[in-house]
Amino acid sequence: MPVSDLEMVMLRAHIDGEDEAAQRAFSQQLGASGDVSGLAALVHEAFVIVAQRQFTPQWTGADVIRYVARVRGLFSERPGLLDPVVAEDEIRRALGQPITAAHDAGTRALTWLVLLDALVASLDLDQQGTDDLLSDARYEADRLMAAAAS
Repeated sequence: MPVSDLEMVMLRAHIDGEDEAAQRAFSQQLGASGDVSGLAALVHEAFVIVAQRQFTPQWTGADVIRYVARVRGLFSERPGLLDPVVAEDEIRRALGQPITAAHDAGTRALTWLVLLDALVASLDLDQQGTDDLLSDARYEADRLMAAAAS
C-alpha cells in the first residue's frame, strides 16, 4: 500500500510544528485504514534523506556523536526523549554503515522523528525544500513498500 495523502499531510504538519493538524490527520488515517505503515516508511525515508544531506560526503563517528549531543541538549527538560546510542546508530545506518545492535521499533521510530525535526532545522529548509524532501521521501517509501510486498 503506498503512502497516503493523509500521511503526507500528517508529516508535513509535524515538520511545520502544527501538532494539532498532525494529530487530526493521524486520527483520520487510523480511522480510515487502521494502518500507518506508510507513515513509518515516510518518516524513515525522510530521515535518511536529511541525514545524508547533513553528513555527506565526508563524516566521522565523532561528527555523529557531536551532532546527537547537540540535539539532546535541545531537550534538556526531557533527557530521556532521545536515546544517544539509538540516535547514533540510526544516523550511521542512514549513512550506510552496518549496525548490528537491535533496538525496538518504537524507540527507533521516535528517534527518526526527533532527528528528522532537528535535521530539517539544521538544513534550514524553506517551503520548497520541505516539499521536495517530502516528495523524495514519498517516492522512496512507496518503492520500499512495493518491494516488501512482492
